[in-house]
Amino acid sequence: MSHSQGRATLPGTIRAVLMACTSVVGFSAASPVAQAQTPWVLVWSDEFSGTTLNTSNWEIQIGTGTSSGLPAGWGNNEQQFYSGRPQNLSVSNGTLKITALRDFYSGSTYSSARIRSLNKFATQYGRIEASIIIPSGSGIWPAFWMLPTGSPYGGWAASGEIDVMESTNTADGIYGTIHYGGQWPANTSNGGYYSPAGTNFASRAYLYAVEWEPDEMRWYVDGVLYHTANSNLWFSSNATSNNRAPFDVPFHLLLNVAVGGNFPGQPNGTGFPMTMTVDYVRVYQRQQVPFSTQPAPIPGLVEAENYDLGGTGVAYLDADTSNNGNQYRTNEFVDIENCIEGGFNVGWIRQGEWIEYAVNVETPGTYRAQARVAAQTGGGSFRLEFGGVNRTGTMVAPATGGWQTWTTVSATATLPAGQSTMRFFVESGSTTQFNLNSFNFVLLVQAGDVNADQELDLDDLYAFEQGQGQYRDVDLDGTPGTAADRVSLLATLRAGEPNAQ
Repeated sequence: MSHSQGRATLPGTIRAVLMACTSVVGFSAASPVAQAQTPWVLVWSDEFSGTTLNTSNWEIQIGTGTSSGLPAGWGNNEQQFYSGRPQNLSVSNGTLKITALRDFYSGSTYSSARIRSLNKFATQYGRIEASIIIPSGSGIWPAFWMLPTGSPYGGWAASGEIDVMESTNTADGIYGTIHYGGQWPANTSNGGYYSPAGTNFASRAYLYAVEWEPDEMRWYVDGVLYHTANSNLWFSSNATSNNRAPFDVPFHLLLNVAVGGNFPGQPNGTGFPMTMTVDYVRVYQRQQVPFSTQPAPIPGLVEAENYDLGGTGVAYLDADTSNNGNQYRTNEFVDIENCIEGGFNVGWIRQGEWIEYAVNVETPGTYRAQARVAAQTGGGSFRLEFGGVNRTGTMVAPATGGWQTWTTVSATATLPAGQSTMRFFVESGSTTQFNLNSFNFVLLVQAGDVNADQELDLDDLYAFEQGQGQYRDVDLDGTPGTAADRVSLLATLRAGEPNAQ
């Protein structure tokens, strides 16, 4: 691809065959990261079951790259013109077919096809896989890869590229690569090469996959792990303080077959047509479930260390890839240590980290949300979100003079009834840290108790009609005193007083 769209030639060290490959069960990685997490759940797929390309999933790219602001040849001296013609791009018998032809089409010696899911589907983290029969021949370059949807860190490759599968020429080896660093030509890359002796990847369909976590990526062919990269390696020159950049934003998918270029070299003109056949493309994400079998009840106590199962990027996001306290849930990355108040606490809490908890608000209303916090110096700030809504505003964890010198901070939170995901999100600066032991939620006023006298009765209806009381937002939608609030209040009162009108 072009210097702004990816695929620079890999250095020789990356091309070295990785002889020690790890077998895995199904498609779960045999690594500490995967062992600490719950199974993958399918969130998107294209099974190519129709007779035409599903344009709700894919955009067909046309041309030689100049319409995208690239030099002809997509920045890599490629020889093909990408078209949407059925002879280059078709769907039949449950497969997508991308065919490269030597047909001197539209000013180019070769034609082929390239599709992408830009502005139709993107994912941030997950298992991305495709079952593909790749072509084999001089100068051929099939690929299944990913680019950032928004390029927030600058032009290629400062905003990154993830190559799930690439092959060149005789289809005897598979590349899995990431591109990152600075904008070309200050970019760099890291990758692996899988080439078991005697294997012809054009002979049948193989399953190509990458498992992308916030701090690690793993590449597979037919369930065999052949390369791993982590966030200690990758970087973006335009986000030097963010150790997860550039691979911490949504990426979209691409499938194409290039002909010639800097990577494979130029074709000798024989062997055409050459076809890449794709059986399916699937994207999975981690399943998030409560730490216990049921969500934590509210009102009540939520222990900080009992966050949801699902792993990094799903149930939590921690600044490093270890449990610095080495206690309780030692195979995950949240920092947990013994607490002087009993049990455990989460420590070393930093800017941008978050932890999620499945909760069930049994009684809707206004609560006092309390948090037990401690900090030697500095302290920090945070908020509590329920279903993505900030319900507490900013809460401040002050310096208490000791990492085990605990204090309680509180805020008012109006919570609707039902199950939700509570996210503890750290707002404070990069140089401050604090510890967290637990959350406690105390019901102050039940929804419907407009006059706050701890009773649900007709006096509440009178107060509502008179515009009295601060709790007229009965349905907890953020707007008090509406017709919907009156309906909710009447329904609440009828449950206890059938004669309420």
